Amino acid sequence: MTPTLQPQAARNVLLATFFVRDTFCALDAATVQEVIRLSAVTRVRHAPPEVAGIVNLRGRIVTILDIGQKLGFPPASPSRESRVFIIEDRNEFIGLLVDRVGEVVEVENDHWQPPPANVPGGQARFFKGVCRTAGRVVAVVNAARILAEAAQ
Repeated sequence: MTPTLQPQAARNVLLATFFVRDTFCALDAATVQEVIRLSAVTRVRHAPPEVAGIVNLRGRIVTILDIGQKLGFPPASPSRESRVFIIEDRNEFIGLLVDRVGEVVEVENDHWQPPPANVPGGQARFFKGVCRTAGRVVAVVNAARILAEAAQ
């Protein structure tokens, strides 16, 4: 009997890395529709603090969330390096504002660990886990959880 081989792609995931303040984070690259520069953002009155505003992206209105505020950081100070990760959630495009973009890296699924115990529970729920890549530890963000709580 010959052993069955699992496809390499089934054990690996591509992560799109970025920085939120000085924290090295990532999203599953398969969930990212595109990455854009931060353009003119229209503020939304009475919106929660993490809503940076809305932008018009090729005729579609996109809500921009300051992912750092959801993770417990102070509000973002947008710069030339700031970018917006566009992801789709419930047939709507949402933009996640980050301070700067890293690179796309490939990580094995079995190298993930739960968030460290010193991460407060309120913030830990926004992470799928942590893993090591290219000699650095990256916190993998749970975008679905962030978006679910932002919709409430």
